[in-house]
Amino acid sequence: MKTKLVVGSILLLAVILINSCEDKQVAPVAAACTTDTMKVTYSSGSNTMVQIINTQCGVNNSACHAPKGASGYDYSTYAGISANAKNGLLYAALFGGNVPQMPLTPQAGWSDSSACMREKFKAWISQGYPE
Repeated sequence: MKTKLVVGSILLLAVILINSCEDKQVAPVAAACTTDTMKVTYSSGSNTMVQIINTQCGVNNSACHAPKGASGYDYSTYAGISANAKNGLLYAALFGGNVPQMPLTPQAGWSDSSACMREKFKAWISQGYPE
């Protein structure tokens, strides 16, 4: 009986060791967000929002937030988007509230993920949406 217990324990230990030393495939981790959220501005400096807004919000392709776009909000200028940042509509549209969340789906050729863009928007709004 004792021998069976010792042999069983050794076999169990061997199975555990073999499985833990196996060369396992590790799922790739998503690239870390490289967005610098320390100082974000609309269009001045090196960390700006204007390119994201123009590309992602439909300004460049005359869609949602272009002049006379489908949304009714013109984000082609700082004055247009900062008005909605000031009244809270931009934050609500991106992060919840009573309106559907804007998807911020990265457009073709865009390197930032949706999460990175949201982080940058949140930082810009919380910093008072500086120009």
